[in-house]
Amino acid sequence: MRRTVTTLVLLISVLAFVMPANASPLIGASANTLPKGAFMVDTWFLYRDFDRAFVDDLHGDDVGGWEDLPEGTGVTAVDFVPRVYYGVTDLLTLRVGVPLAYREVDFDPNSSGDSSVGIGDIVIDPKFQIYRGEGGYPRVALLAGVMLPTGDTDADPALSDGSLDFLAGFAATERMDDAQAHLCVTYWWNGEAESGADVKDILIASASIENPLDTYWTLLWEAKAYIGETPDEYKRYYVCPGIAWDNGHHFSIGLSAMISVNGNGGGGISWLDYDWAPHVRAYYRFF
Repeated sequence: MRRTVTTLVLLISVLAFVMPANASPLIGASANTLPKGAFMVDTWFLYRDFDRAFVDDLHGDDVGGWEDLPEGTGVTAVDFVPRVYYGVTDLLTLRVGVPLAYREVDFDPNSSGDSSVGIGDIVIDPKFQIYRGEGGYPRVALLAGVMLPTGDTDADPALSDGSLDFLAGFAATERMDDAQAHLCVTYWWNGEAESGADVKDILIASASIENPLDTYWTLLWEAKAYIGETPDEYKRYYVCPGIAWDNGHHFSIGLSAMISVNGNGGGGISWLDYDWAPHVRAYYRFF
């Protein structure tokens, strides 16, 4: 007989399901930096409708599996994140992101559920390029960052878990004719949540290719992985095809789909997942 996902599982999921999207957005995780004194602004939008949960003992045989959330229930996360970049030097770029977040949690199919909207956790993440080959490529950069607990922890559902989180990692970029390939690996150390919950640390890795079709259009390809500090307890894998349009000067906008291909577990991070999520990113260069 099909089991029903319990409210407790959903509550545990809500504690942490907001974090991974802010940690490392789609295309853009590269080793490229801005020229000294240059500004750039961008914004990304991600809509996630969580419709299933991982159950450790789905059939009573210690084998976990995915189960759809009960009809009429679910968890929705919408993020709109403007960010400002500044080239401190040709090798050091500073970025600050201030997210606007919407969260909706519905445990009861007979009610409209609870929702909240407001500023989420602000992220400050500088990038320092440590290597640039002859002709400009390949490039390698070190990444660092901090996520400040600026979101409302008293909202229902909360817009932050109240923890102070830190990031370290690296990115590499190579040019292949007109295309660029990027590899980005980051590790997030998640502090203790205000509730006392121990949110586990997480490794986030992505490999992406930007393949221009002509002066204006570019195909985007990305594979993305989220792996918890105990890999057997949390894994999520996605592919993210997309396309971007550039006006040939300063403005670009892209659309991607974040498609789930595999995953399991949820221990200390999130039991939830979704089939796919639309992602939009736009940026403007002041140089």
